[in-house]
Amino acid sequence: MRSLIGRTDGACRGNPGPASIGVALYDASRDGSDRPDALPDATISAAIGTTTNNVAEWKAVISAIELAAELGASELRLLLDSKLVVEQLNGRWRVRDAKLAPLCDEARARLERFTTWSASHVPREQNGQADALANEGLDRALRGGPAWVVRRPDDVARSRGTLDRAVDGAVGGAEVLEADGAATRLTLLGTGASRGVPRVGCRCEVCLSKDARNQRLRSSLLLEWRDPETETSCAVVIDPGMDLRQQALRVGLQRLDGALITHIHVDHTGGIDELRAYTDAQEAVMEVGAGPETCVELMRRWEYAFDGRTAPGHGIPALRLVEARPHVQIRSRTFEAIPLVHGRRPAHGWRSGGVAYLTDVSSVAPSSRERLKGLDTLIISALRDLPHPTHQTVEEALAVIAALEPRRAILTHLDHDLDYQELSARLPDGVLAGFDGLVVEVPAR
Repeated sequence: MRSLIGRTDGACRGNPGPASIGVALYDASRDGSDRPDALPDATISAAIGTTTNNVAEWKAVISAIELAAELGASELRLLLDSKLVVEQLNGRWRVRDAKLAPLCDEARARLERFTTWSASHVPREQNGQADALANEGLDRALRGGPAWVVRRPDDVARSRGTLDRAVDGAVGGAEVLEADGAATRLTLLGTGASRGVPRVGCRCEVCLSKDARNQRLRSSLLLEWRDPETETSCAVVIDPGMDLRQQALRVGLQRLDGALITHIHVDHTGGIDELRAYTDAQEAVMEVGAGPETCVELMRRWEYAFDGRTAPGHGIPALRLVEARPHVQIRSRTFEAIPLVHGRRPAHGWRSGGVAYLTDVSSVAPSSRERLKGLDTLIISALRDLPHPTHQTVEEALAVIAALEPRRAILTHLDHDLDYQELSARLPDGVLAGFDGLVVEVPAR
């Protein structure tokens, strides 16, 4: 969107008092985009703490400018109901309030990045959408929800732009494995074992390595696709573990449609409470799929999140357990739970289309191997070279890969015994050592 129209509002309950901002951005190339009742293409709804109404007005304008720049606009037309802000922004009125002068200077400086910009005054009754967004942000924060909610156009900024930027800055340097006509994008949010790499207090070569591909958060996968019927972006995380917050911030993960759990261990479930960021922001109950035994454990440990007593938006995860027997449907996509052996603990991998994710594996039974034929991309755990009672070694993982014959395989859940470069050098063709931030695109089937 080259040219955007922005409407903003700052709200304050008391002056000073609890304050919030609302921003609505519109694609100027759309017919009727300058009408007060036009549907916005991107919005911000945020509580900003205790301040004055004028400060909130300026912060709303600055936020609109920032979001417009992030979305790639070169032209910005601001329609504001604050005559004070309009006249000061245009330089026709002096800024006499010492609190407002730095905000005005910041707004003007940020506007310099645009080829053209303008700021015009409109009656307050024409600014209802920005006003509603400001009140939404404050009401949401007061009931325990997130202070900031940014909604981008059809999540395009996340699925195409934010993820691409995250990959460019990913730990270890970006690598995107592309496929023509890709329908599914996989992001390895974490590739480490239960204690991560580096381990706390460890002085081994891998833990002290300067190669960022040896720095591994707990294993987790983000799977994204585009719903062919609604043309909207969808996202599911497999194993919201202890590092989910850090992983989500790293890749700019703005929304989630669901979560899948492989087994109950805390490195794979410790981030369940972090899912409230998404159920609050989206004001929706999120489905969480798991095997039967794991569902029992999840309900026992996170009853407050799964009991259905708290509506979304109240600071508690609003989750619904979906037992895989053996399938789980999330939006337009079907996920199949694949039984795995993980010591004595019930565990499942997940398959959807040509993608399978198998972590914390000690062995894969013949019946499960039959359900894993014809894969495009297999992501499978390979803890270390030495034998382990509940995890397969690199050699054992390679044997499973050879038996299943996927087009491509990626090793994950790697402990500090394995150096990325050394491991990569000895892997056969078609098998990659995973690292945090690796993005893989899988073609439609």
